[in-house]
Amino acid sequence: MMDDQNDANDLPDFSGLIDFEQIEEVSRVFFEESKEVLQGLDAQIMKLEDAPNDIEQINVLFRKVHTIKGSVGSVPGGQLLASLSHEFEALLTRIKRESQTVSKECIDLFLLSSRLMKQLADALREKRDLYPEELSEVIETITRYNGFQFSGEAPKKSKKISKSSAPSSDEDGVWMSTKQLNEMLRLSGELLVLKNFFSMMNQTVNFRMEPELFERRQSDFSQNLSKITDQFQSQLQVIRKEKAEESFQGIPVLVRQTATELNKTVNLEMTGLDFFIDKSLAKDISESLIHLVRNSIDHGIEDQFERTVAGKPSIGQLSIEITDRSGTIYVVMKDDGKGLDRERILKRALANELIRPEEVGSVSDEEIYKCIFEPGFSTKEKITTVSGRGVGMDVVSTLVEKYGGSISISTQSGLGTTFTLVYPAPSHILVEAAMLATWNGFQIAVPLTSVAHITSCSGLQLNRIEHLRYCQFHNQTVPLLSYQEIREDRLNLDESKVSASTAVFIRVKNSMVALLVDRVEAQTDLVVKGFGNIVKEQKGFKGFSILADEKVTYIIDPEQLLAMLKQALPMENAA
Repeated sequence: MMDDQNDANDLPDFSGLIDFEQIEEVSRVFFEESKEVLQGLDAQIMKLEDAPNDIEQINVLFRKVHTIKGSVGSVPGGQLLASLSHEFEALLTRIKRESQTVSKECIDLFLLSSRLMKQLADALREKRDLYPEELSEVIETITRYNGFQFSGEAPKKSKKISKSSAPSSDEDGVWMSTKQLNEMLRLSGELLVLKNFFSMMNQTVNFRMEPELFERRQSDFSQNLSKITDQFQSQLQVIRKEKAEESFQGIPVLVRQTATELNKTVNLEMTGLDFFIDKSLAKDISESLIHLVRNSIDHGIEDQFERTVAGKPSIGQLSIEITDRSGTIYVVMKDDGKGLDRERILKRALANELIRPEEVGSVSDEEIYKCIFEPGFSTKEKITTVSGRGVGMDVVSTLVEKYGGSISISTQSGLGTTFTLVYPAPSHILVEAAMLATWNGFQIAVPLTSVAHITSCSGLQLNRIEHLRYCQFHNQTVPLLSYQEIREDRLNLDESKVSASTAVFIRVKNSMVALLVDRVEAQTDLVVKGFGNIVKEQKGFKGFSILADEKVTYIIDPEQLLAMLKQALPMENAA
């Protein structure tokens, strides 16, 4: 026993030779550099499927994989990711050297590898061991590379896309660059200095004995606080957001794998991704699209034989448009499948007691279609690996309701179905520059970005067309109405009241309305708060704010206001 202890003491101590700080720095650099590469890997693979003989696209993919292989080599525990990347790179080298066409089997293997590489990188970042199923899948994939043949029997089909073992949304983090972190530290330092300045000002300056000095110090404090809080808010908004095209780049892969699994051919078109989106909202929209896409391909879009019999092109069409309109996200997904079967859905809804027999005559088609969002609802008699419309669709409904949004459905038999999902801006702290005004004792605010002009109504030329009041502005005929008149779709003010009012011209894209107010008060920054579950949504308003004088201010939503007005306008004016 003593000999063993002496042997242990005789072993050299290498701890002083290991630079743990350098290892941590190497790992940090890898995670930072690999994030963008791994995020764009699926999109690059999909480009290669569209152009399987394009040597430039092969080279781009090769460089991405080579970057991962080279940078992970020095990261502790990164050997498995390095091995997988090496095999990926070796197969790309064979394709280039032997002038092989990138086959469907290659694409399947590449997409599987991309998913596994992300899982391995996540495990390294979280410093956790791989789950047994993850480990076996990685080893199996490396083995498939070793035996890959460009001719003969196709390799084993890859598993369907699985959800990552990421933490819940409440625990999700955001990526922050060193530059952004340094900027946040700088701002926190300035806030600390400002706090000390405020404390010193109260202790050393007597506002009664030295009112001018106190006023000057107070003004300096107010200006600096305003400047720092603006910068702080701006930084937080940048950190919380990412490019929409990056947020949804996994959807094309999902479409391809689902269509392959169901032996269908589907062409996807995605548009409107040229904006930045809140990361948590993007994740929930992606989750919604996973269920919508899989159900649309499974139960909406027909197989090639059915489409040929119906006189349709053999390739199914699926389009997704995601747009940002003043912070509200609109998701429109269309397919050219056979459409929703109203009678079949109604039959199942009656069986599930979602609709009572006596209600059948009065319930609308859309209300019947929305039954597919009920938990467990399905019109399929046989369970398959990919659910029919309804199973999993309750997740979509839940995620939309989480943001106080809405879902609408339109469908035509034999022509397809359109789902429109509306996600209002998340209820994080939102600061908005706004113009304050009063009307009938209430204080309202209009976002400055939508204010085109402010003028007294006494100098405006007024006209009445149909049941609405209009004025002339820059050679345009613009509706001039109070909020109540817009909401009630009728005029209730006499001319003297209108002439004594002020007109705030609100522009949204190519549309405009002049809102009547008693007077314009000031311009300020407001912290916008949602109405919540008790008050619920107020038509034409996006939320409220409480000012320093404790007055409640209601914040106009320009798009909602214009939408309310267009419902009241005759068709020729609405256009």
